[in-house]
Amino acid sequence: MSSSRLDSGSFPLQTGEGSKRSVSDWVRSAHAMLQTPQKLFDRQSKTPEDSAKKRRKFQSGGLAERLNRLQSRQRSAISFWRHQSISGTTAATTTVDRPGVLVLEVLEVQEECSMQLVHCEHHQPPGEAHQRNQPLDENNTHMLVLFNRETAAQLSPMPRDIIHIYPPWQNLSMQDLSWDIILNTHFSQKVYSASKAADKPVPRGQPPAERCMPYSLCRVFGLLEVCRTTEDNNAKQLPVSSALCSFGGSGVMTRHCPSLLEAIEGLGQPGSVGQDVVVVVQRVYSIPVSGCSSVSSLKLRVPSRSSASPPPPAEKGKTRLCVLVQDSYGMFSVVQLHFLSCQDDLHRYCQMWQGKTCVLRGIRVVQRVTRERRTRLFTLIDCLWPPVMPLKDHENTPSMSCESRAPGPAPSFCYLLSGQESSVEPTEEQTVSTLYLPPTEHTLRDVLQSEFKTHRCSFVATVIYKRKQKSVGQGEIWLVLTDPSLQEELHERPCSRSVALCVNASCVLTSSVLKALNSPAACRMSFRDAIREHGVLLCAEQSVIEMCSDVDDVEGSFASTARPQSLSQPLTEPQAQPLPQPVRLDPLGLEVTPNSLCTLTGVIVGVDESTAYSWPACNHCGSDSIEMLAQSPKNFHCVSCKSLVDKPLTRIQLEVFLSSCSLSNCTIKVKLLQKTIMSILNTTALEGSEFPGYDVENVLGKELGPLTVYVRVVTRKPALWVGLEEICI
Repeated sequence: MSSSRLDSGSFPLQTGEGSKRSVSDWVRSAHAMLQTPQKLFDRQSKTPEDSAKKRRKFQSGGLAERLNRLQSRQRSAISFWRHQSISGTTAATTTVDRPGVLVLEVLEVQEECSMQLVHCEHHQPPGEAHQRNQPLDENNTHMLVLFNRETAAQLSPMPRDIIHIYPPWQNLSMQDLSWDIILNTHFSQKVYSASKAADKPVPRGQPPAERCMPYSLCRVFGLLEVCRTTEDNNAKQLPVSSALCSFGGSGVMTRHCPSLLEAIEGLGQPGSVGQDVVVVVQRVYSIPVSGCSSVSSLKLRVPSRSSASPPPPAEKGKTRLCVLVQDSYGMFSVVQLHFLSCQDDLHRYCQMWQGKTCVLRGIRVVQRVTRERRTRLFTLIDCLWPPVMPLKDHENTPSMSCESRAPGPAPSFCYLLSGQESSVEPTEEQTVSTLYLPPTEHTLRDVLQSEFKTHRCSFVATVIYKRKQKSVGQGEIWLVLTDPSLQEELHERPCSRSVALCVNASCVLTSSVLKALNSPAACRMSFRDAIREHGVLLCAEQSVIEMCSDVDDVEGSFASTARPQSLSQPLTEPQAQPLPQPVRLDPLGLEVTPNSLCTLTGVIVGVDESTAYSWPACNHCGSDSIEMLAQSPKNFHCVSCKSLVDKPLTRIQLEVFLSSCSLSNCTIKVKLLQKTIMSILNTTALEGSEFPGYDVENVLGKELGPLTVYVRVVTRKPALWVGLEEICI
């Protein structure tokens, strides 16, 4: 919009006394508001201009440009050659009249670092068409031919095949090796296939080449050390040359391998470990397997085409046997084995394997896990580190002295493997391995006073109370434990008289443990590899709970500094001390935690009438499952004991608020037992068929205690509130 149009009357101007603005100033301001603002060019772009369209250019005449030109010419020549060999448009690809053509018969094929190393026998080119049935000359020389991935995929060499290699190829001769190595074999053609002649189909997806063990780079770089003497270097060159080019030498996978990493790196079939690995079984345990998630836990990284039958599907309530193994280099792996028909079979496998040197056979790689993914598994590995004996070093060659290395930090990763019962086989030596580190027994006082935030611990304790969320074996179970170390009268570094332990659903319980947990009586148990994290004890994966019998208490077969002869025996105290009766408990205090036990003494200051009610119960068995008879409303029928109930008992639930001198400025709510309710109410009224009720005023002010209570809930904000339940132990 120009200034002439603004002056012409489209925007009439007021020339009164109130208008002190000139026409030119008004036009300039309007023009500035109406025009489009200019783009700022001083801002730097985050990415180069036209970065997607710009092509990287090499310096003219430089090495990179010449190398790029040669690579382009090589790719074009190879592509044109393969097009001619497939279409058969020229006779150059089917004749051997050209000079320099190699006629080779395949003897053996092996895979080396995604390439194929083919052991061949050199034939002289015949004057006529090649006939396969001609006798072989005894003076034919042997050669090693190296094919890259693309050429090997095109040829698919197999034993007894005839391959022609056209120039330009290169010949490499190595010292201490009588065979020549043929390189630059891009122009190759298979002229005879033994599998097609025999009408044998080649399975798809299964490479005919035998995979070799990758040669350790540590050993290769070790040859470059100038500080070695000439004699040592000559001694080390021999295994290197044989490893690179000898079939059946050190480059081929040996039957027994001491290293888990080397065995996994040299995988045979997809996911399979083709070697037998010598390991030490550090722990034997079992894990629960649900019907929907068992298959996914053993899902392989690549689909298997082997003839081995897949593992059977998991049934509800089944458990899988697992072993934690360690090789002589310090590497750990978890081997998931078969399903246990009975949970009590774990004791037998512990006796056979734990602490022994075993051989792993026919195992498969499931997954590579890290410390961040499996925190609880690595807490167990951490308690086994550092090893009790010096470890081997991958950098030491067989000719070097077996110098041990410092253990360093614990491994940050491990492998999950799968197998069957036959995959773990003990060696002939039945003695305990020197690398085995048995669980060290601690007292509960030592466990509570430990400075580690998260660690594994093993101990023997008495279960004085059980709190089941669901039926035993289907959900979490809270146990309250104590031992003689917590019952002692010690004034320095005092600890609580009892400690709570949570048994997670992932911890497998034997039938004897389940029976003891379903019983109200106290029992002594051994807890192996329990987890203590953030001040709470937990039995989860890799934890084992066993019963302590009287024989174990007397014998005391376990000692923390010696290895037991029978590895399957549970942890036992060398000299079991009886607990005082009744068991000493801490009074309710400010440091109270949920799922713990304490004693309480106080005065009733209130009643929760919303939760107070009464109901009839059978006077024969005490069951609450009774039904009213239609013909006699005053009589009941017990469903549990099938008897007639003419005088039912009256059950009452009552929750009261207490005021305790041990904990002031706090709300304390207690759910009382029946016998305590009877002591504060009219006992004669409870004997009748009908309960007339109670007067709150008669309940207030009565003293209770000392009561043994279970801490259900603790809330500290906005004020301290504690929910308790009276129990009987």
